[in-house]
Amino acid sequence: MKTTQLYRAQLGLSQEAMSQYLGVTKSQLAMYEAGKRELPTAALIKLAEITQFFGLNIVTEEEQIDLLNKQELDVKVLLTHQVKELEYKQMKEQRLLDAIQKKYHQNLELHSLALHLQKSKLPLANVLLQQAIRGIEANGLAKQVQQQLKLESIQGQQAYIKSLQKSK
Repeated sequence: MKTTQLYRAQLGLSQEAMSQYLGVTKSQLAMYEAGKRELPTAALIKLAEITQFFGLNIVTEEEQIDLLNKQELDVKVLLTHQVKELEYKQMKEQRLLDAIQKKYHQNLELHSLALHLQKSKLPLANVLLQQAIRGIEANGLAKQVQQQLKLESIQGQQAYIKSLQKSK
């Protein structure tokens, strides 16, 4: 394996990016890596600089620690933002659940009233009964369970994020 391939793999660079750095065309680099051509002197000098860098390991331990600390801080900021976003979602979904349950109970009461009025043979009773049935179907137990599942999903996400925060 040619050194350029090794360095490209180590640095996560494409042939195109490496060829731009070395100042050669992509096809020149490909032919060099295939053993069919040599690189120009200027490109070999740049390649030697990369080789020297890896040989000296110029990045100090302190620089690596600084970089790692910055990344850990970025993670903490991200997790804090996610917690706040999930708290907002939870409040929103809880309000929606409360509204669904309220409408459901109101329609149950309306249903009871309509049944009572039907006994008195009042014409309004059938209209109220149909309205109550539509409201019960729209805000029924299935809808409530669906909303509760959303809430529990959010709570699960919150618990996971909090566990990540504790491990950091």
